[in-house]
Formats: sequence, C-alpha cells, structure tokens
Amino acid sequence: MKPVNKHFMALCTFILLLPLVYFIPPFVSSTISKDHLHVTVISVAIIVPLLSYIAIPLMLRTISLIFK
Repeated sequence: MKPVNKHFMALCTFILLLPLVYFIPPFVSSTISKDHLHVTVISVAIIVPLLSYIAIPLMLRTISLIFK
C-alpha cells in the first residue's frame, strides 16, 4: 500500500475529529460531571482511543479499498 499524503491525512483527521469534539463533551457534561476539567479529561480519554484505534484505521481501510 502506498503511503497516504500528509495533507490528505490531516484533512481526514480534522473531519473525523469534528463530530467527536462536538458531541462527546456535551454528553460527558450532562451525564458524568459538570466540572470543566473533568469533562475535558474524560472527553479526551474517550476521543483519542476512538480516533486512534477505530476511526483512522477504518478510514485508511476504506480509502485503500476505494483507490485500489
């Protein structure tokens, strides 16, 4: 598999981060804690593994199937 262009990868990461950053902190705030520091730490602890282990690998696999 040919390496993915850095700029394309940055764009895809940005697009994947948008919904996670938009929806997860309000969910954490309404269900777990109202403290801003707790919400931030818990949200980052949720977003980073989701992005690293699920979203980006799925995106790369999908891209490799499309542009095969």
